[in-house]
Amino acid sequence: MSIISLPFFIFVAALVFLYYNVFRKKSWLLLLIASYIFYILNNPVNLIYLLVTTLTVYFGARKIDELNTKVNDLKNLGKEERASIKQKLEKDKKSILTLVLIVNFAMLFVFKYSGFVYGILGRFSFFSGLYSQSIHSNLINIIQPLGISFFIFQATGYMIDVYRKKFPAEQNVFKFALFVSYFPQIIQGPIGRWNELEEQFFTEPTINYDNIRRGILTVTFGLIKKLIVANGLAPIVNNIFTDYANYAGLVVFGGVMLYGIQIYADFSGGIDIVSGVSQLFGINLAKNFSQPFFSTSLADFWRRWHISLGTWLKDYVFYSLNFSKPMSKLNKWARKKFGAKFGKFFSIAISTFVIYFIVGIWHGPGFKYIAFGIWNGTIIILGLLLEEFYENFKKKHNLTNSFWHKIWMIIRTNLLVVIGRYFTRASGYTVAKNMLKHTFANFNLNGVNRALIAGFGVSKMGYVKILIGLIIMMIYGILAERAFDFDGFLDKKGKLFNEILIFVIVVFLVLSVVYQDGYVSSDFIYRQY
Repeated sequence: MSIISLPFFIFVAALVFLYYNVFRKKSWLLLLIASYIFYILNNPVNLIYLLVTTLTVYFGARKIDELNTKVNDLKNLGKEERASIKQKLEKDKKSILTLVLIVNFAMLFVFKYSGFVYGILGRFSFFSGLYSQSIHSNLINIIQPLGISFFIFQATGYMIDVYRKKFPAEQNVFKFALFVSYFPQIIQGPIGRWNELEEQFFTEPTINYDNIRRGILTVTFGLIKKLIVANGLAPIVNNIFTDYANYAGLVVFGGVMLYGIQIYADFSGGIDIVSGVSQLFGINLAKNFSQPFFSTSLADFWRRWHISLGTWLKDYVFYSLNFSKPMSKLNKWARKKFGAKFGKFFSIAISTFVIYFIVGIWHGPGFKYIAFGIWNGTIIILGLLLEEFYENFKKKHNLTNSFWHKIWMIIRTNLLVVIGRYFTRASGYTVAKNMLKHTFANFNLNGVNRALIAGFGVSKMGYVKILIGLIIMMIYGILAERAFDFDGFLDKKGKLFNEILIFVIVVFLVLSVVYQDGYVSSDFIYRQY
């Protein structure tokens, strides 16, 4: 069931009615049933993988929680005995955590990377006898369960938090199952945290007009992004990437820029839709985007783009790696060898590089994604190394509060982001490399005319719609960047204005979903991640 289909919104409307009127005392149970129905309707077989993650993490976290309690009960023992028993308990905790993580990430690996790895091994003579093209094709064409990386990241993050004693493990398996499977966020995130969602899930709800209004407005904005902007730009982007050699370099570069807008409108639009739906139930999901096109550095861009993934990697990978014993030893060595000033960057640089390498391969299997991760990691590490020099340069030339310097940093950052987009959208690493070469070797506008624009398969009205959608996105982005209070603005307009606004928007929602013209893609780019 697509989240931009009429059946989905009928499904949601029915749930909202039942949620506040029939199941108020057990509202979380309704959400759990609805989540499993939603997942089964997408593909019943994939329910197996959702259950594997739910049950392994649930029982693993319960066992770790028991061991945490035993550690806390050692206070009355002697120092040596306490240390010995604690060491064994900590070792058992780590073994359970490691086992559950291996099971879940091995499952993710099989679906995302087995075909890619098998294809690489087949190139070596030692494995050539074991290689079969048909097996390779079958592995690549494995249908990945809906949102598998999102529910695995969310569940394992919860388990690591229990391991770190951030909160106790949930005892009710069904309540934990809701946390893992909650249907608005299971498709493409955001990746939630137990301590942020627990109270919202299991507190008896009361209907709130502001939540309903906010939810409908958020869904509407998401549909504008997805249906008008992302789907509208798709034919243009597809044409340019498919036949880039027949376009001028500037046209290709423009096409890659449009792809950056398309993927933002598609991904953030989907997040807006599911966040808006969740707001109808009074449940606020984590913020996943914060005006990324206003970023002043590549590191700033990744703090604003897919925020929940970035914070997950920072909390559970970066800190674990950067403060590990091997990194501590490396830091000491680097400080002795290169001095305190440069030595301190070694562990940070390595941990940062690992994070962006993971970001690259998270997007999918293939050398193009590895190149994408390396590109981002390298630029960000260089930024860290040159940060002090750059800050001194800005102070020396009075650029710290300069408006035009900030504009330049935004333009520079978006250019760096665009170069990375060549790799994520091209059909392969070699194609991306050739596209970049073609772009700069033919950096002109030769052949740009009305026939070219008409050849993309978008009608005049289609271009008008895209332009209107982009203007709406731009205005919203500028206002949001300036921390404009949208809710306060609407509150001042009075109840009648809001009721008329909601009515008009609901009509727009129905019409936009039922009458989708031109290029139609019900799937989101990040749907199978």
